[in-house]
Amino acid sequence: MSLRLQIIVIVCIAFLILYILKSVSKKKMDFKFGLGWLLISVIIMVFAIWPKLLAKMSKLLGIADPVNMLFFFAILLLIMVVFSLSKALTKEQDMTKKLAQELAILRKDSWEYSNNKKTENNNNNSALDTTIEQEEK
Repeated sequence: MSLRLQIIVIVCIAFLILYILKSVSKKKMDFKFGLGWLLISVIIMVFAIWPKLLAKMSKLLGIADPVNMLFFFAILLLIMVVFSLSKALTKEQDMTKKLAQELAILRKDSWEYSNNKKTENNNNNSALDTTIEQEEK
């Protein structure tokens, strides 16, 4: 990796880290997701600063080419992200379903309450009308 490319990667990752921290602090990103992205950013930063570390790790793991190891770990990371997002989506769907059911119950109770009030008002008005008619006679 050339020095110019290393500097570009380091600067981009530094901006990414700042953006992640800003997003987490403004509650635009959940802390657990922000922590994962920060970890990934730091790992990329380490490999950008010491590119020979990637070659030594791939040789240690028995992977012929460092790029293959990079792709392998990137694919594993993507699988973990998809799994994590799938779990979060399932949880959100369950919460949405529960809220929709509770809203339906509340609307039904409100409708029944308003109908009972109308019936009571009609009964009270008819009783009042009857009383007024009797007094007029």
